[in-house]
Amino acid sequence: MDVREQLLILRRSWRLITVLALLGTILAGVASLLTPTSYTASTSLFVSTQNSETSAELQQGSVFALARVQSYVDVTSKPTVLQPVIDKLNLGMTPEALAAKIKTSTARNTVIIEIEARDGSAQRSADIANAVAASLITAVADLERPTNGTPTPVRLSPVDHATTPTEPSSPNAKLDLALGLLYGLAAGIAAAVLRHVLDRNIRTESDLRKMTDLPLLAGITEQTAGRLPGAAPSVLGGSGAEAFRKLRTNLQFAGVNRPMRSIVVTSASAGEGKSTVALNLAVTIAKGGQKVILVDADLRLPSVAAATGIEGGIGLTTVLVGTSTLEDSIQYWSDDGLALLASGPLPPNPSELLGSAAMSRLLEELQKKFDVIVVDSPPILPVTDASVLTKSTDSVLLVVGTKRVSQHSLAKAIDQLNFVDANILGVVQNRIPRRGPDANTAYVAGYGAEHPDRIPPVDNRDDGSFRPAHVRRGKFASVET
Repeated sequence: MDVREQLLILRRSWRLITVLALLGTILAGVASLLTPTSYTASTSLFVSTQNSETSAELQQGSVFALARVQSYVDVTSKPTVLQPVIDKLNLGMTPEALAAKIKTSTARNTVIIEIEARDGSAQRSADIANAVAASLITAVADLERPTNGTPTPVRLSPVDHATTPTEPSSPNAKLDLALGLLYGLAAGIAAAVLRHVLDRNIRTESDLRKMTDLPLLAGITEQTAGRLPGAAPSVLGGSGAEAFRKLRTNLQFAGVNRPMRSIVVTSASAGEGKSTVALNLAVTIAKGGQKVILVDADLRLPSVAAATGIEGGIGLTTVLVGTSTLEDSIQYWSDDGLALLASGPLPPNPSELLGSAAMSRLLEELQKKFDVIVVDSPPILPVTDASVLTKSTDSVLLVVGTKRVSQHSLAKAIDQLNFVDANILGVVQNRIPRRGPDANTAYVAGYGAEHPDRIPPVDNRDDGSFRPAHVRRGKFASVET
């Protein structure tokens, strides 16, 4: 994970990190408020040996004291030392309870014993520390007294006496808040990294490059402004048109070695915006002066008729079953002469109809009448319709919805198309955020819709304004190009 990816993780999850940091700070503050106030007093003792007159005796005494000092530390928590303290101060607790208030330690290679006493009363904490020191001196003298009645060779001398503390030792609000913030930040960063590792959705162009070597023909950004009441954003005015002009141009170069008369527009899964891309691609090609027809071959969840306002009662299925002629089923939308063939009534056997000989003959007839056929098909993974259509068409355009499809699903969809030997022209990354960590500043074109598979009204004006689409039905001779 390089520095750029680390920064990307922070940008994507800064809200999560901030929330967890604040939560950690708040929890630390609450814990600090709920923690009882306590005071800590300390005293220290020096361990030495008596009757050391020569340097050799002093050396032996020092070694003896160093060997014994840790034992004296351990003795401090025993009832032998603590029970006299309880009796003297009338503490009304067990030696075990008092031991929990005492902390005794010694630094390595020293003979100084530090005794700390913690209590809710400042004065009592000092009294306990001094009483424990005095009791330890007495206990050590008794334990180290020789059996022959001679004085003990060990002496514990007070270095200082515990004084009444003026400020509580806990809670330490500043330290608690700082630790809470630190732990919250650590938890937030850990959660952000885990989220990044587990998130396998296609978010950026680099994610797309990791999964496929197919050419990226265009990047379509989301549109965030330019709405009219009851209308979706304009997509073919201003910068919105440039993305599809780029797509149109790149498709011409992608199909230079193979004919590109019919294009299946599909996606790995639902909700990636393939229907919207199909319509706007067809409109853009028509604005370039070619005869274009958009065929709604999504016979499960069609959207072209509902989104454009054309008649959906007749269309592809009625032509295939012979209840209407092709000429009577085609409708024209906009002054650029874009022809539309709606899905018609939904059949019980979509895959069989799309893979039938009648469908192949229909596409052959359309190729005689139009320069380009754009086919809006169902997504690849849920059903086999798109794979079936590739047998009767020249090429496939794969739409990849940003944050709408996982890397695994995209790879699986490409494998499915390769399995049926489809001519994949390339991919279109759709719904790229205009702002945020996943935004790509290289794509300045805007595009969007209420629903990614709902097609917004086409705007035929270069100034970005709206005007109603002109729908008509009739013979091919009525097409104005």
